[in-house]
Amino acid sequence: MKYGYSLVTGLYLLAISVVWLVPASRSLDSPLAYLSLLSLIELAFLISYARHHQKSSLLLIWDILSRLNLTHPVLLPPPENVFHVFITQRRLMIQGVISSLKLLAAGTGLALITGVALGLPVGWIPRLRQVVLPIANCLSPIPPLVYTPYVVAVMPSFKAASIFVIFCAVFWPTFQNMAYRAGNIDRRIIQSAQVMAVSTPGMLFKVILPYCLPGIMASLNGSIRVALLCLTGAELLGASSGLGYFVKKYSDYADYTKVIAGIILMGAVVTLLISLLRRLQQVLVRWQDN
Repeated sequence: MKYGYSLVTGLYLLAISVVWLVPASRSLDSPLAYLSLLSLIELAFLISYARHHQKSSLLLIWDILSRLNLTHPVLLPPPENVFHVFITQRRLMIQGVISSLKLLAAGTGLALITGVALGLPVGWIPRLRQVVLPIANCLSPIPPLVYTPYVVAVMPSFKAASIFVIFCAVFWPTFQNMAYRAGNIDRRIIQSAQVMAVSTPGMLFKVILPYCLPGIMASLNGSIRVALLCLTGAELLGASSGLGYFVKKYSDYADYTKVIAGIILMGAVVTLLISLLRRLQQVLVRWQDN
């Protein structure tokens, strides 16, 4: 731990020194955002005692190569310029994040409700399961990204198309997971509930649903990644706002400084969402680790 602390702190101080002492061979924007990011990485290490030296060293190498003019000035601009975009374009970025998250929440929420509501009876009723699951197994492997251009073209609005694509990305894993787990629940659990005279609605929503919840939450992490991928693909085609729109807008003008900043923003949003989902999973399924 002492070695890791020394390494991270040394890289942090070295990166700060490079910014202020090493002359740049090209025009640079204000280094405030870049220095703030380095400070946040150092602070995160001190708080969590995690080994984040890989991130610091990557930024340091990027900065040094840029200052020595060893990177392409357009395709790989200096990190100071890239992170300065978070200041100059903060309003458009915030609007894009809010727009994308609204669509993601609408599509994901609808898919979860529908997937659980349909998966419960399909998994509970054997004959229905034998008919429906083979059809689901044929349709679910088709990546929503494949038919995203078609959906955007035929839907009455981009919002409806985006919600539909997100719905497809989240619905099938949720529905299949629900149906499989409901159909393979331990019969002793069912028998115990029957002995207690639990009604059919109570059996479905108080016994089977909690039993299936850990699997649903576990599959949701991957589903959210796919949903964001599909949403970004849709935004590249016909959006007027959003994370994908931000990248597409500036890539059309070959402004790769803003493009890279948009890509970094996407990664940050995805990482934050996955972290929140994992935290939510720990809260909702506390009994899973007991």
